[in-house]
Amino acid sequence: MEVLIIVLGLLTTGIIALVSLIVWRDRRELKLKQIAIEINRVEEILNNFYQNKQEFDKMLDSAKRYTDNAISQVEGQIKQIKNTLTHIEQRLPLVSLSGDKKETGRERERNHKTQGKGKSRGSRDPKHQSQKTGEIIKINDGEKYARIYEMAEKGLNTQEIAQKLNLGHDEVELVLELKGKKLS
Repeated sequence: MEVLIIVLGLLTTGIIALVSLIVWRDRRELKLKQIAIEINRVEEILNNFYQNKQEFDKMLDSAKRYTDNAISQVEGQIKQIKNTLTHIEQRLPLVSLSGDKKETGRERERNHKTQGKGKSRGSRDPKHQSQKTGEIIKINDGEKYARIYEMAEKGLNTQEIAQKLNLGHDEVELVLELKGKKLS
C-alpha cells in the first residue's frame, strides 16, 4: 500500500505539473495573441498615419501650386497696372495740350451759342466769376490731382476745374475717370 500511495502521489504530482504546464502554455499563447492584436493595431495606426501624411503632402503641393499661380497672376496684374500708369503718365502732357486746344474750340462754341442770349451757364455764379479772374494756381502733380478730386466733390464741373488749375479739360476728365468720379 505504501507503493500505491507513492505511485498515486507521483501520479497526482505529475497531473498537477501537466495541468500547470498546460495553463502556463495557454496563458503564454493568450499573451502572445494579445501582443499580436496590439501589434496589428499599431500597424493599422501607422498605415493610417502614412496615408494621412500622403494626403496632407498632396494637399500641401496643391496649395503651393495654387498660391504660386495666384502670386504670378497678381504679379502680372501689378505689372499690367504699372504699364498702364506709365502709359497714362506719358499721355498726360499730350492730353493736357490737346485739351487746351479743344477747350478753346469749346469756348468759341459756347460764346457763339450765348451771343445775344445773355449770360452762359458757367458765368451765372458771381463767386465763380471772381475766382475765374484770379491767379492761376501753380501746384505739383500730386497736389494737382488731389485738388481736382476736392473740387469735383465740391460740385464744380470739369470745365471750371480745368480753368482754375490751368489744365486741359481732357486731362481733368481723365483724372476723374481714373478716380471713378467722372463729371461732365
